[in-house]
Amino acid sequence: MCLLVEAGETRYALEATSVMEVALPGSDGTSLRGMLEVKDLSVLLGGAPEKGQGMVVVLDVSPTLAVRVRSVVEVADVAHAPFFLLPAGLGEALVPLSRGAVLHKGRLYLELIAESLPQRGVPKPSAGTPRPVHLMESAPERALVFESQGRLFGLPLSLVSQVVTQGEAFSRLPVQRGAVAGVFPHAQVLWPIFSVPAMLGGTAGVEAFFVLTEMAGQNVGLCATRVLGVLPRFEPTDVPGEFRAPGLTGPVLFLDLQHMFS
Repeated sequence: MCLLVEAGETRYALEATSVMEVALPGSDGTSLRGMLEVKDLSVLLGGAPEKGQGMVVVLDVSPTLAVRVRSVVEVADVAHAPFFLLPAGLGEALVPLSRGAVLHKGRLYLELIAESLPQRGVPKPSAGTPRPVHLMESAPERALVFESQGRLFGLPLSLVSQVVTQGEAFSRLPVQRGAVAGVFPHAQVLWPIFSVPAMLGGTAGVEAFFVLTEMAGQNVGLCATRVLGVLPRFEPTDVPGEFRAPGLTGPVLFLDLQHMFS
């Protein structure tokens, strides 16, 4: 049995045996019955503070930890629900705190290990080393063209597995860092979802579609505002990595993602 909660922009599952109490916070939101300090779970995990009053979950750890969550969803038996291991590259701070993720009623919940939750919060993640940007020197014969954050990008058709809509199963991560926008369960695998503009120095934003690909043997999803389809006959422009195709109003940027993820 697990207690399913929402904190920040992420959903979590906590073993019911680790939960001592669920209650409303005190009037000032900082303590429970004036005795136990209440800490914001979203902040502890590196996210933004909760805006509302929320609920308090008291955890049976040493020392006792009371955390505020945005909402309590339900207590559920998830023993037979689909379980996913976390993919690599999501950040070192999350690995010791989560066993993986469980899919319940079409929504993904990160399983938290109560005993591993930090009393003072996770260390602030380092910026890390961004992936070196590599551009394709020539366009493939046929490519899938998609738009992300107002810019057109192209992918060799051989790399594309499927295009799916975001849906409720998608989960953001507690700490937004680098180019990872979140995780998405599909075909019995948890896919890391990346933002291509963020690979170029922008911000990772979640968009309506995910282009699921296989890059250098890895499952990689890419955010897309819209997918324009499969196009042939690309011609290079004067800008490295950019190509034009009939029917498109603007150039298409081709990153050598195979190289970048290898």
